[in-house]
Amino acid sequence: MSSTNVIGKSYKRPDGPDKTTGKTKFITDVTPDNTAFAHPVYSSIPFGEIVSIDISAAKETEGYLGAFFAQDIPGENQVGVILKDQPLLAEKIVRYIGDSIGIVVAESEESAKQCAENITIKYKEYHPYFTIDESKNADANFIHQNNIACKHQSIKGNHKKVFEQSEYIVEGTFRTPIAEHYYLEPQGIIALPRIDGVEIHGSLQCPYYIQKAVAVAMDFPLEKVVVIQSPTGGAFGGKEDIPSELAARAAIAANKLDRPVKMIYNRLDDVQLTSKRHPFQMRYKVGVSKDGKLLSAAINLEESAGAYATLSSVVSYRSTMQAMGPYFIPNIKVKSTSYYTNLPPNGAFRGFGSPQATFGHERMMDIIAEKIGMDPVELRLKNVLQTGDSTLTNHKLMASVGAKETIEQVAKAANWKKHDATKDDRYSYGIGIGTSHYGNCLGAAGWHMDGTGANIQINRNGTVSVAYGLIDMGQGAITVVTQMTAEALGINPNRIIVRPTDTRNTPDSGPAVASRNVVMSGNAIRDAASKLLPILKKTASDILNCRLNNVNIENDFAGNVDNGEKVGFGELVNYLYKHPPTRQVGSPPLKGDKNSTNSLVSQFTNIPISQSGWWHTPKLDYDAESGQGAAYFTYSYATHIAKVRVDKLTGLVKVEKVWAAHDVGKAINPAGIEAQVEGGVVQGIGWALTENFKYSDGKVVTENLSTYLLPTALDISAVETIIVEAPEPLGPWGAKGIGEPAIIPTAAAIANAVSNAIGKPINEIPIEPEKILELID
Repeated sequence: MSSTNVIGKSYKRPDGPDKTTGKTKFITDVTPDNTAFAHPVYSSIPFGEIVSIDISAAKETEGYLGAFFAQDIPGENQVGVILKDQPLLAEKIVRYIGDSIGIVVAESEESAKQCAENITIKYKEYHPYFTIDESKNADANFIHQNNIACKHQSIKGNHKKVFEQSEYIVEGTFRTPIAEHYYLEPQGIIALPRIDGVEIHGSLQCPYYIQKAVAVAMDFPLEKVVVIQSPTGGAFGGKEDIPSELAARAAIAANKLDRPVKMIYNRLDDVQLTSKRHPFQMRYKVGVSKDGKLLSAAINLEESAGAYATLSSVVSYRSTMQAMGPYFIPNIKVKSTSYYTNLPPNGAFRGFGSPQATFGHERMMDIIAEKIGMDPVELRLKNVLQTGDSTLTNHKLMASVGAKETIEQVAKAANWKKHDATKDDRYSYGIGIGTSHYGNCLGAAGWHMDGTGANIQINRNGTVSVAYGLIDMGQGAITVVTQMTAEALGINPNRIIVRPTDTRNTPDSGPAVASRNVVMSGNAIRDAASKLLPILKKTASDILNCRLNNVNIENDFAGNVDNGEKVGFGELVNYLYKHPPTRQVGSPPLKGDKNSTNSLVSQFTNIPISQSGWWHTPKLDYDAESGQGAAYFTYSYATHIAKVRVDKLTGLVKVEKVWAAHDVGKAINPAGIEAQVEGGVVQGIGWALTENFKYSDGKVVTENLSTYLLPTALDISAVETIIVEAPEPLGPWGAKGIGEPAIIPTAAAIANAVSNAIGKPINEIPIEPEKILELID
């Protein structure tokens, strides 16, 4: 890769000062004039039929403005993201406690909440299904047409035949739990009626999802719906699909009342109504050679989709494609099935099914290692994918395969070979490893929407504004967008102004998910910059009186490479505005033009100077029926090693340190990568040890932080981040995604470490003290 001036250096976050001093205005801090307040009206039973709705008491409540139900929807009553299985407002059947039936609007938040409580709904209750097995075994009274939300599979070779030839057959069953996002800022939307449509502001991940959902509900053309992202206080996938629901409902009320309508979920409603991480139950059967080579596998994954499919298809797809990890295996069959249950929908959550699948395949690798008497690191190195190998979907990898290096570097850093599994009367110590791969962007299943735009505008004062189609939800996107724009134009990052994401500024850029931001936005920015650079270089050649080919722009200067003469970017822009080029790119040279041999000049007399860029992932050769082919265009790889201490008196597990090696292709902002990895590890510790999300007959009982135990500062560990760079040719400057890979191997590494410490298999998380005490008697 070519040398860079801005890329690869750690930069402070431009949004940091305002967020840390409280100047940033989140959606809860904003209330337009004449705003009305909305509160959801939702089902109090898990499954049944709506018999009647009585709003008479609500109408008598002080501040009441209106209540809106399915019959008030101007357009289509449908908000399903992938499958058309979810009504915006339940009209007849409710499928979980929290299924939205309507919204009520009042002059204040307190009045709206009281109005909602004063609405009486009578039901005819049906028998609910709360678990995967209950749903799978149902033969009547289905939640939808049947209880299957989606299926995926991948089949390569002849797994059954090769089982017969394998020296070892190793089997395992694993379970992972539901998890709550618990983002700092709950869901929130403001809908403002406009003469020509509606404007939505909100805490969100996917503005174009919202634009479509509101247009469908309101029966508006897309251009009449404007969506502007407000600063967003965390999401982790939880604000991918849910904001579409809030926005469409608030838009209906705003349109009816001709007033701005603000709807902010309180924490209790947010926890009960919104999507969660899919719980998985997994069965693995793996055939292994005498020397430890993986030969064959049969894997069955089952997931609870909840009441509606939402993003289950994506989660099922990704977990299928990555079910045996970053290892070469010539014969395999993977089957994944998502089942409807009468619980809140399970949707997008950091990793999209990869943490669950990784828990399965990494526990399996340790079980295999123990069975055949091989060191777990050695087993992984013997089977790990390298350049020229094929994934379980038969995707031949030709570049950017850093998996082996992540294992080697993290094992060296953790001093793996010299680990002493010491024990005393009270404490046991263990060490464990987890390795994973993560397909970048949306993959073959979402290829049709895997494009992103950016717009760069050079302003009169020498600043440069950039609008991009994805969003910052707290992960540092603004920082890397700043760096990538500065690098692409050869200027100082201090000149860059990143605009809030607004559907009017860029074309539909798909969802801000799947660690897309760096790869997609970076390539779109480079495309836009490539259209601006000829204009800038032509202007510089005029100022410096040199040939166009001799102009180089870097470090905030345009220079003549022949004699070293330079002009600052600010002066360059000032000259450009006063003397805009007037000829078209590629036009024939003018007679007497001193630069006639290089007449790359742009017709660009309309100031300010602005260009748009676009990038789409490459077309993938993939067969959906067999699950074979290029499931994703590239992969990020990671290996985590965890060292734990197990208290045999209390059962408490303490993670003492995590070493985390990540192949990121090229580090755009190393400090940002470290922050992502540290945050992902902490989230992984919580999922592995403390977070036990519980329902009772469909109602959430772990509804606050006294019962749903997020890891505190006392629960987390030291984290050592190791950056591995195996450049991706199609990534901007060689970069790949990091946001989701950061969490994926952590829980598996911890479970393997605890298994190592106590000498008993840990095949289910969370690893609560009671489970440890039960295992060690």
